[in-house]
Amino acid sequence: MTQPLLEVKDLTIDVHTPRGILTAVSEISFDIAPGETVCLVGESGSGKTIASKAIMRLTDYENGSIAGGSITLGDTPIESLPQSVMRDLRGRRVAMIFQEPMAAFDPVFTIGSQIVETMQAHRRGKKSTFWKEGVELLRRVGIPEPELRMKQVAGELSGGMLQRAMIAMALSGGPELLIADEPTTALDVTIQAQILELLNELKSSLNMSILLITHDLGVAAQMADRIVVLYAGRVAEQGPATDVLGSPRHPYTIGLLNSIATLDSRRGERLRAIEGSPPGLAEMPEGCRFHPRCAFATDKCRESVPPLSEKDNNRSAACWHADEAAAVAAATHAELTPARHLSPVPDAPPSGMLHPAASRQSISSIHEAPVKEESLSGSHPLLQAEHLKKHYPLGGGWGRAKRNLRAVDGVSLSIAEGETFGLVGESGSGKSTLGRLLLQLEPQTGGRVLYRGDELSIKDKTHWRESRRDLQIIHQDPYGTVDPRWSIGEIIAEPLSVHTELNQAQRLDRVSELLEQVGLKASWQNRYPHEFSGGQRQRIGIARAIAVNPKFILADEAVSALDVSVQAQIVNLLQDLQQQLGLTSVFIAHGLQVVRHISDRIGVMYLGKLVETAPSEELFRRPAHPYTRALLSSIPGMSPATPESISVQGEIPSPTNPPPGCRFHTRCPMATDLCRNVEPAFATVGARHEAACHYPL
Repeated sequence: MTQPLLEVKDLTIDVHTPRGILTAVSEISFDIAPGETVCLVGESGSGKTIASKAIMRLTDYENGSIAGGSITLGDTPIESLPQSVMRDLRGRRVAMIFQEPMAAFDPVFTIGSQIVETMQAHRRGKKSTFWKEGVELLRRVGIPEPELRMKQVAGELSGGMLQRAMIAMALSGGPELLIADEPTTALDVTIQAQILELLNELKSSLNMSILLITHDLGVAAQMADRIVVLYAGRVAEQGPATDVLGSPRHPYTIGLLNSIATLDSRRGERLRAIEGSPPGLAEMPEGCRFHPRCAFATDKCRESVPPLSEKDNNRSAACWHADEAAAVAAATHAELTPARHLSPVPDAPPSGMLHPAASRQSISSIHEAPVKEESLSGSHPLLQAEHLKKHYPLGGGWGRAKRNLRAVDGVSLSIAEGETFGLVGESGSGKSTLGRLLLQLEPQTGGRVLYRGDELSIKDKTHWRESRRDLQIIHQDPYGTVDPRWSIGEIIAEPLSVHTELNQAQRLDRVSELLEQVGLKASWQNRYPHEFSGGQRQRIGIARAIAVNPKFILADEAVSALDVSVQAQIVNLLQDLQQQLGLTSVFIAHGLQVVRHISDRIGVMYLGKLVETAPSEELFRRPAHPYTRALLSSIPGMSPATPESISVQGEIPSPTNPPPGCRFHTRCPMATDLCRNVEPAFATVGARHEAACHYPL
């Protein structure tokens, strides 16, 4: 048997807080073989990141300490090594790609100087030689013009480039083990696909092992040889990826899989969310830590900690009822959430589980069976955009020419009453700017917005203020958009004070009603935003948005930063509210499966323009624009090798200098001279299906 490159055994990590010592990770064990990729998965707070930092002994600098167990790298036990020795190991034998590369790079120094500094820390040589090696590393990870990028600072690189530069710096010491902490979470699906492909290529060419931390099970299905599922600081289940994802044995693993909006689940059905949230470090339950959220929990689960028992094929699960859970999962496709929390569509077949082999299918095979689309063509338009433009002036002065950043550049669309319109596209495509223009939160450069047939303009203060009651927004970051000194009751009541004549007692009653409506307790209204989890804060933002019974809601990346289980809860809540209140909405996100699940119709934006609109199922079954197909091909778990897929390289061009003709032609493998010189018109390619392409697919 091959000796593991890394062996973690019974690792326990304590965190020193003002409230005393809390245990963040309890007796976790796993190993990584040479050339293997192991994924740590689980919700936020499960202990993934702190366990990975302990491997590099970075927890010593974050009020953490290894309280028990061992960590062995090759033949070297590192849990008790002095930091002077660990500094030599970091970068040379084990390196880390952090979740937020902007925080990992010093914003003052150039990318090149920081890569060279890493090389100088581990070996001797001339700075000029290291500089050349740095250029080659940037070229190897796919960064264009590496000589120029070496001389730039972090703020001058896009998110995708910065992540690649972070990988290059991690590789500069030639490590045996690369730890990647959520390396694609904040990236668009196209850039995410490129980064994952790069990691796989580097692993093969350098015979390097990878410890990948992610909460995206699609990424785990695509990358992992083995998966370790963590919950509340303990290992819930581990084993080969195909077994863990194809036939899970722990109720928590099954719950995570059921929470995913997959491409083969029926649009509009409720997602099987795991109710509740993981416990905090100071409130860990006795016995099995998952029992408060588990449908199989018994008194034994509440009183005794289940051991991590092994099964065939190196499988293990820490559950007293693993065999029963696995049998129910196999028989019913793992509908493990208690029935009282669900309102499934009667007689609807349960959605399938995420299985790597099953999920890697060609785009054309998705939803082979005919799906009935709910027609909204007869509904009256609630909100319309006509040739909307938003250009931001940049630069100028001191002999430099003025430039315009064309965030939105001639977009027309119509949203019917009761419709949910999904908006997708890479970062920088103009989605959020278009959403703000629709609500007239900022003035447009050109074009107009119509609400119920009347022009809506921020310049018409009286009409604009009246419309604020009907047009509301759910922000991506609910914590950053509220005053942290206000209680949540005051935050939710603010629009009631502005737009209604309710007295204080009536406002308090309405706030209580709203909190209950979004799944929170009415008694919490005197608490403050920092006392809530990310999912709970998003519910507070939703309660504020619906407080005055609006007609239209813009959800701007409202679920993108959430764990898959919390994301499912919020998606279910939004669907329930839309049915109860008859809402019309625009749902902006980069998670294509979620957009498909919640939307009636989807628009695809690229570099300030709409390139395709179609009913949700139609867009996924028959994408007409190469860019749309490229987005679908980039979904984790989709095979890039099928004839129908399109892989794009590079990143979206600068909106200050968009390419002539079709703006996608610089990245389109099907581009011709016509595409490079003539801008395609928006044309009908099917029923309620339009695309701006000279050669629609």
